[in-house]
Amino acid sequence: MSAPVVGLGFFAVLVGLSMLAGRRGGVSPRAAAGAHLVSLLGWALLPAVWLACAGSALGSWLGGIRSSGGGCLLGIDHGQWQLLGDLPGTLVLGVLAFHGLRQAAAARRAEMRGVALSRSVRRPTSAGEVWVVPSEHPAAFASGLWRCRAVVTSGMLAPLAGPERRAVCEHEAAHVRLGHPRLLLLCGAIAAAYGRFPPVRQAWDALRRELEAAADDEAARVVGTETLVSALVHVATLVGRQTPAAAPGFGGAEHLRWRIARLERPGTPAPWPTAIVGTAAAATASAMALVACVLAGAPASVAGALACLAVVALVGVRPMWTWGSHRASR
Repeated sequence: MSAPVVGLGFFAVLVGLSMLAGRRGGVSPRAAAGAHLVSLLGWALLPAVWLACAGSALGSWLGGIRSSGGGCLLGIDHGQWQLLGDLPGTLVLGVLAFHGLRQAAAARRAEMRGVALSRSVRRPTSAGEVWVVPSEHPAAFASGLWRCRAVVTSGMLAPLAGPERRAVCEHEAAHVRLGHPRLLLLCGAIAAAYGRFPPVRQAWDALRRELEAAADDEAARVVGTETLVSALVHVATLVGRQTPAAAPGFGGAEHLRWRIARLERPGTPAPWPTAIVGTAAAATASAMALVACVLAGAPASVAGALACLAVVALVGVRPMWTWGSHRASR
């Protein structure tokens, strides 16, 4: 199979997956988030795969090697000419690694520790604990590198009623329970490297939107949809008052209004659309994992290939499962 055919086939699969996930009708936010995550991972892998295939084809031609595999001899050693395939792909992955390290360093600097941690108060929720930080600035987020934490400022909670405060805390704790902070770090690196490419930018925005929707659904199960909507209305008012210039952006008042409108629409995710999108995402993640493992020189044994496949593929479907179970909040 020639390098252009491999690249075009990979491109078509990613475009198809993005279009499938974009059809929101009846699809669970978790399944849609998994599809957008896999799509982002694919856009990150595509340049490395294409360059490796093209370089391998050139190396085969220069080395006088002929094979039924055509131009894309992934994983087949042909001496010094293999570098023509390895080096360009490695450089592309190096750019991603650079942005990943920057994202990780920023997350590490933002982690609560020392005086900030000692001044904060832990608030238990059904999905875990939330750290309430004394600050007049209204903010609520989940972040971290080694130890992810849900953080809410006192300025965010003070204007809210008791049930609304619990709704905000349940939402942020759900982000940690669902593994969202580290997924956003990974995909943030991809967005930083390829964010000018429209499909990557669209998948990045869609992923963040679906992760918020998934956390909303978790919180609504605990506090009720009406309470969560009431909390979002008050939060939207706070955000619009504090940062009016940022309102049209992600996380601003416009985004909060989208979340409110979604929660007010009746109905639950339909099984079949959710199953189709989830299966497509899992199949694409497995295929990409296989390609990535071959490019990385995974062991030829069945056990080694399965181990590599499982590690890479599970990252792609991480938004579809939870870690731990709901606990009664104290």
